[in-house]
Amino acid sequence: MRLQLAGVGLVAICALLGGPVGDAEAQAFDPGPSPACVVPDSLTRALERIARRVGSDIGIGALHIESGMTASVNGHVRFPMASVSKVPIALAFLRRVDLGEVSLDGRLRVPITDFRPGNSPLASWSGGRPVTVSVDSLFKLMITVSDNTATDVILRMAGGPEAVTRRLRELGIEEIDVDRSEARTFADLVGIPDTVPEGELYRYSHFRMRDALPDSVRQQARLAYGTDSRDTATPDATARLLAAVWEGAGLSPGSRDLLIRRMEESRSGPRRIRGLLPRGTPVAHKTGTMAGAINDVGIVSLPEGAGHLAIAVYVNTLYRTTFRRERTIAQASRALYDYFSEAAVAGPLAAAACAHGQPRMMTPAGG
Repeated sequence: MRLQLAGVGLVAICALLGGPVGDAEAQAFDPGPSPACVVPDSLTRALERIARRVGSDIGIGALHIESGMTASVNGHVRFPMASVSKVPIALAFLRRVDLGEVSLDGRLRVPITDFRPGNSPLASWSGGRPVTVSVDSLFKLMITVSDNTATDVILRMAGGPEAVTRRLRELGIEEIDVDRSEARTFADLVGIPDTVPEGELYRYSHFRMRDALPDSVRQQARLAYGTDSRDTATPDATARLLAAVWEGAGLSPGSRDLLIRRMEESRSGPRRIRGLLPRGTPVAHKTGTMAGAINDVGIVSLPEGAGHLAIAVYVNTLYRTTFRRERTIAQASRALYDYFSEAAVAGPLAAAACAHGQPRMMTPAGG
């Protein structure tokens, strides 16, 4: 495992300047040339020591957006995303908003058959009755509190899982796949057969079917979640996705700013990426928690004009405590934060000249 400096292509200038959304298919986020420089072994060893605290079941990917420097531990290994998948769902949904196919100002009636198991404040607040809510509110619930009911409504408006994955490919983002709705994912998590139609997997029906299953079936399904290839991503690809979000790839400036703002408003997982960072550090992030998966991915604003750091940390094990898994995410994030903050002051970020001739320092659209 090495920490390397890789060229990261910036999105097309028309995207950065808020150019025509219709040209988005030509605005793929280019991962750039192969690595050319290696950062100090001390950071490599520090991240590897941190990773060993949860065994081999961890992946770390980081990308300094302005210079293109990358750090990676198990960065090419796939991990279950859990609710991290809500970030690519948001990208596909906002694309439709930008095209005028969906309005954030619209209001929808959400019937109880759309209520989902797991975390859903919307369903909890409803008192078991249908609710009418704005599309913008559903989007906010999906990102800021990871509401599963809101997520499946937004996913449907985005065109479904296949449309989300297709949008990632159009933007040049590989090694991230969105395959299932929240309803289907939670059914698989507890062992409800895939022959049950999705329309029957709403919150209350889900609980009845789940409770009728033998404990052995439910336990086996929970173990299987961690090895399922569906709804997975690599840390490196996730870091590139976060950089694309920050730079507004394929989004209007308004949609880009909305997504960043909602991610900044998220207060889930306070002991993960945020856990050991200096108080008040701006972080736009999205957590994911399901079975053994405890994840956090986000964009950290570094101090003193040192730029922005995309961090993706995935932990996937049922055999470590929640505290240890979250602490490991926090420790890895702090190690990366310290290195890139200090490097920007001391000068090593200028090593980007090895690959590019000069570091790339650009201001994203709307940021």
